[in-house]
Amino acid sequence: MVVQRGKPINVWGWDSPGQKVTISLGGQTATATTDASGKFTASLPKLNAGGPFTLNVSGSGQKSISDVLVGEVWICSGQSNMEWPMSMANDRATAKTETDPNVRMFTVPKLIAQSPVTDVAGSWVEAKPDTIDTFSAVGYAFARKLYRDLKVPIGMIHTSWGGTPAEAWTNSKYFATSDLLKPILERIKSSQGSTAQAMANYRSKVAVYQTKALPIFFDTSDSSWTQAGFDDSGWESTPMPFVFPDGFDGEYRHRRTVTLSAEQAQNIKTIELGPIDDFDQTYINGQMVGQTDMMTPNFYSSPRKYSIPDGVLKEGENQIAVRTYDWTGGGGFTGTAGAFRLGNVNIAGNWKTMQGAKHVIVDAKVTGPQPQAPEGSNSPNFPSTLYNGMLAPLAPYSVRGAIWYQGESNAGRAVQYTALLSAMIQNWRDDFGQPKMSFYIAQLANFMAPNPAQFDSAWAELRDSQDIVGQMAGNGTATIIDIGEANDIHPRNKRDVGERLARIALKKDYGMRIEWQGPRFKSVSTKGDEITVTFDHANGLRTADGQEPRCFAIAGSDNKWKWATGRIEGNKVILKRSGDEAMVRYAWQDNPPVNLINAEGLPAMPFRTDSLPLTTRNNR
Repeated sequence: MVVQRGKPINVWGWDSPGQKVTISLGGQTATATTDASGKFTASLPKLNAGGPFTLNVSGSGQKSISDVLVGEVWICSGQSNMEWPMSMANDRATAKTETDPNVRMFTVPKLIAQSPVTDVAGSWVEAKPDTIDTFSAVGYAFARKLYRDLKVPIGMIHTSWGGTPAEAWTNSKYFATSDLLKPILERIKSSQGSTAQAMANYRSKVAVYQTKALPIFFDTSDSSWTQAGFDDSGWESTPMPFVFPDGFDGEYRHRRTVTLSAEQAQNIKTIELGPIDDFDQTYINGQMVGQTDMMTPNFYSSPRKYSIPDGVLKEGENQIAVRTYDWTGGGGFTGTAGAFRLGNVNIAGNWKTMQGAKHVIVDAKVTGPQPQAPEGSNSPNFPSTLYNGMLAPLAPYSVRGAIWYQGESNAGRAVQYTALLSAMIQNWRDDFGQPKMSFYIAQLANFMAPNPAQFDSAWAELRDSQDIVGQMAGNGTATIIDIGEANDIHPRNKRDVGERLARIALKKDYGMRIEWQGPRFKSVSTKGDEITVTFDHANGLRTADGQEPRCFAIAGSDNKWKWATGRIEGNKVILKRSGDEAMVRYAWQDNPPVNLINAEGLPAMPFRTDSLPLTTRNNR
């Protein structure tokens, strides 16, 4: 793993109540005594970058963790654009030639919890050509740039979940910090008591729907391939975790032989495979021990952990067989190699894999409408559920800061989002015991069809909220208004996102003399038939395509917006006006065709100078 340099290194764990525990790392030692529940927490004195070291812990027993590096540790979190794996990023092939084992990532398994949990499963993974496909692409790009410039080990703790709002990542007690957040508290109160019945209704409907919509998945008549002795010599050998090739929906079959001692066969009670997108059937020695389908809310990202009945495992060779099935989008095993466990035996490595039948779309006239799982405390979209399961157990690990790529699921609630994101950041800083913990935000990228008639935008308002929070103490915002894709909410260019966030860290946290953001609005003035907009961070102000600057809208006392033409003079853009126009908006659209950059090629930050009411907000 990687631990944070230059800060006390927090170490915690469990032993017998009242047990003295001694921890040592890199020549430093700390002691602690477990409390009545058996938990201990200790802080080792700070260390300089280096390693590898061995972390030794002694109490009622001994524990040693080798290959521990001391460097810089960051959290990377958010929704699907942070979760997006390197396997699906534009620079995958290039990145595989730039890997370094001094860059490492810990991916937090997805977990919904109704109260904060205290422990988290997972493992640190070195960045190597055969491992980075499962890394967060943004987190890896951020880490890679830091490593190149700082020359110290970099550790990323990746905790994200696609499609989730910021309130899911926030402790519920922080919703009382602002009147704007009271509607979130009301959602929590109104859902209490109704979730169980709603879930029962959902499962009743989905039991009928899925057998019609997924006939291939539910056809288990051919199970010969799950048996020991089946000839899989013609199957491909693939390392786990295995991800479906782009564009394929349907089934894959996977086999792995594991040799166990008599004691292991008797004592092992569970098999774990991490999350699988979308469905699976898991067999041991020909007997199905678990299935995840639409009966499980968030089936596409739920970690698989199945109980093994007594007598299924045996001494000697045991055959594990898993049938995975995807019906839309990406598919396959989406966890880390460390998530593959038969009891305490890691079962990653190479499996035998065969592509099976393709998914056949069944007409909705046959299936009826797809039932929707009810929102409630079992949902990753529900307030605090992901904070409880995927953030709380990480604290108080010593870190430098966090990067955050989220907001799509809060678009339309921009005013509330300013208060919500501020509360969430305060929550995290309190949990990690770091009042000045750095927090850097990736703004929403440009998305949806360009619309030259658009002057109001929920996405533009959300970007503005992200920038308002980004200008608060300890925070920062990287704009990516130039790298989005009109038809895809998931831009494949993740390198620029990570590297722009890294620029902020290199400037603010590490004191490097670099330009760390694009041109930022400073002031506006009017004279005659011109409006002058002055920018900071505008050395070498120019346009990316050599044309005049675009995406400037102006309005006067009639509050009617229109596009303005202009020219660049030094760090200013001079706009033409024909009346009393004095208000300016820049890039205030879902997908503005921006071209204003500075000498570093960094795009100008969207802004508005007016204080007109936001027309698209919805703060429920």
